[in-house]
Order: sequence, then C-alpha cells, then structure tokens
Amino acid sequence: MKQAKRSRALLVLLGCVAALALCAAAAMALLLRVPAAQDVTIPGVRGGIPATVQMPAKLARAGEVPLVVLCHGFTGDRTANGHFPTLAAKLAELGIATVRMDFAGCGSSTEPYTEYSLASMTDDVNSAIAFLQSEYGVDGAIGLVGHSMGGRLVSLYPQDGQYPVAALALWSPANGAGLQGLEFLNIEDFSVVEALAAEAEANGQAGTKWGVAISAEFVRGMRESDPNAALRACGLPVLLIYSGNEGPISETTQSETIATVESLGEGRVVLEPFVDGNHNFYGADDAATARLDETLCTVTAAFLVQQLK
Repeated sequence: MKQAKRSRALLVLLGCVAALALCAAAAMALLLRVPAAQDVTIPGVRGGIPATVQMPAKLARAGEVPLVVLCHGFTGDRTANGHFPTLAAKLAELGIATVRMDFAGCGSSTEPYTEYSLASMTDDVNSAIAFLQSEYGVDGAIGLVGHSMGGRLVSLYPQDGQYPVAALALWSPANGAGLQGLEFLNIEDFSVVEALAAEAEANGQAGTKWGVAISAEFVRGMRESDPNAALRACGLPVLLIYSGNEGPISETTQSETIATVESLGEGRVVLEPFVDGNHNFYGADDAATARLDETLCTVTAAFLVQQLK
C-alpha cells in the first residue's frame, strides 16, 4: 500500500513538473513572439513621414537593439516591390529592429514628387533613426539597406548623414557617377537624360516618362555625387547584389560598382542566385519571384546579423 502511495505521489509530482514545463514553454513562446509591424508617422524636417516600424521579439531585445533603415527606389514605396516586409520579418526574428518609409511623393506621402531628392531622403533617414532611438529605445548599431536609387542614397549616407552606420546593403544600386546615375530615365539614349537634367535645372523641374517630375534640386544632387567614391572613402562592410537582368542600370555602372565593393576590405558581392531576376528581383512567374525574394532577404539578413550583432 505504501509503495502504491509513493507511486501515485511520484506520478503527481511528474505531472506537476510536466505542467510547469509546458507553462514555461508557453511563456517562452509568448516572449519570443515577434510583434506585428506598426504603421507610424515620423516627425520630419518637412512634415510627417509615413513609415512602418518592425520591432524584434522581447527576449531578442536583451542588451542593445540594432536598427536597419530600409530605403526604396525611384517612384517606389516602403514595400520595395514586396521585399522589405519579408526582410523586416526575418530581421525581427533575429533581434534587429527595422524602419521603412515612403520618401517624398512616394507611397502614402502627401508631398509632391518635386520634393524627392538625395538631400530630402537623407533628412528622412536622419529623422527615422532619431525617432526609433527616442520613441522605441533602439540603441544598437545601425545598418542601411537600399534598392536602386535607395542604394545610391545608402552609398552616400556615411558622408552625408547625421548618424554613424556600421554596414550597408545595396540592391541594384543606381551608382553611376554624377548624371550617369540618372541613366534609368532613358537607358537607350543618354542624351535624353542630359536634356531632361538641363530642363530641370533651367525651369525648376522637368517631366519624365515615369509619370513624375524631377526637380532642379534632385538633378543637382545627382550631378554632384559619386556614390562609389563615397563607398571607397567610408570603408564600411558592404553587401552588393545585382540581378541578371537589370534593364535600367547599365553594364558600365554595374561593373564599376562591383569593382568598388570587391576592392573593399569587407565588401561582398553576390550575383549568381539572382541571374534570373530583373531589377526589382522579380522572376518569370510567381514561384520564381518568391524564390528570389526568399534568397534576397536571407542573404541580406545573414550579412546584417554578422555586422550588427
């Protein structure tokens, strides 16, 4: 009888231990759950900036929380053709906060597109970093990711921006020196690009086949900047990715940018997984696009975790 009582007591004890273990596991899962992305309005130098913040899971936030600012391209928006939400989710799972915004005239921005320039984008990145630090307590190393014109901005930010950054990731950057960075406006005939630039500088703005007007300020910022020279000067770790079918980015710009990043002590160029993609990292069908998206974001997240954590 005593043995039976001891057995029942042991079973009860084991049951309690198992229940406690399940409760602990449930609590751990709750703590590790990544919070939903939050749409916010960031106070900026020209007014409110529509943006989305993705914070990491609570336990992943022990110690300093790194931040990555995601910068879209010309006439794009904060989704960057659907890739930024994927990347933000991956980084959140790895303990890194992100913020992505609509630059002037793009997405949910209420500003005219003529406010879009390298200078205004730099201001917005400054404002986004300040907002995440003050409102969310983000206090770790800062990384930047940019697609196309956003990649040019990211390349220039270490020399033009307000905050020190630790790593840069460039997706198909428009990194031609000076006005060559505008080649995407008419890749077939650069003389058309030069004429548009001259018109904007003479009249304050010029219309484009993309359905937006570029400003004199935008053209001046392009004319006076050399993003690859800025990359060489800053010497930061840089990840560079180009697709196999760039379209609006010339072979010359690609080869010059690849050579620049390869010359850096901590430069990394990744091309082969993206040979079937286009400038926006879309494939021939939805399945191919999904594979490109997954690979693009996985490669980028791995690089950023290595550099920021």
